[in-house]
Amino acid sequence: MLSVVIPSYNRCESMIQLLSDVYDQKDATFEVIVVDDRSTDDSVKEIKKQFPAVRVFVNAVNSGPSVTRNRGIKEAIGEIIVGFDSDVTVPDKFCLKKIVEEFKNFPHIDALAFRLLQPDQTTDDFARWWHPLDCRAFSKQKFLTDYFSGTGYAFVKAKIEEAGAFPEYLYMHYEEVILALCAIDNGQMIQYTPSIEVVHHEGQVSRRTEIKAFYKHRNQLLLAYLHYPVFKALKYVLPRTAKAFLDSITNNSVKSYFKALRSAPQVVKDHSLKRAPIKRKTLKILNSYRKATVSKP
Repeated sequence: MLSVVIPSYNRCESMIQLLSDVYDQKDATFEVIVVDDRSTDDSVKEIKKQFPAVRVFVNAVNSGPSVTRNRGIKEAIGEIIVGFDSDVTVPDKFCLKKIVEEFKNFPHIDALAFRLLQPDQTTDDFARWWHPLDCRAFSKQKFLTDYFSGTGYAFVKAKIEEAGAFPEYLYMHYEEVILALCAIDNGQMIQYTPSIEVVHHEGQVSRRTEIKAFYKHRNQLLLAYLHYPVFKALKYVLPRTAKAFLDSITNNSVKSYFKALRSAPQVVKDHSLKRAPIKRKTLKILNSYRKATVSKP
């Protein structure tokens, strides 16, 4: 059985469309869980009204995507978690069936990263292509990856829990990057699977400017400190810190830049986080992903 987990926040119209697509799925047994992150619109009311079968949970306070997704995963009864963001549509009526078949055909795989398309349903969502291989050459090919997007993914529930689930200390942004890294360090395998597609409509996010100016840089610092060996951490964070500073000058967000620098150690302190650098073996695996070759379509 599949558990479809959808975080929801102030996207009533797109949520209704997504749920319509999910309930149009063929040849699959599934439940649907929506966790609302304290929306101020009519999302919860309309979801309950139009889709009474949906299991709806509402956070006590606005807590961010990681907490919201984790709550849905905890409540799920399916063996496989299928995650969609609320601003996607699923035109393929056999999407869930394909997910089940993929895990059956490749039992060594623990997670699937879906192909993300722009609203024209043809062009890849380049902004969310953070995979180790070039999008133009490999978007239609299957390969092992160190990334998945919360926009569309599937995980064996037991495995996502073993990897620690989504890191809640981040609030938002980079949560998939860190979870994927922890999963691979735990011996798990994530497969980019282009036959499973969702369409991303990129709904408006009220905190988009804050994400770029504050959360992105802060969470890069946390990723480097908590999960990378010293040399790798420095190699990763120094050029990104320099770029973030230059961007802050260009975008008139210098205050956010320094706020991020101060916030990162405070998050570590507040959450009693300890460094847990990934294994040397994991670094080799990650490097091998970037050197992989796949036959062109």
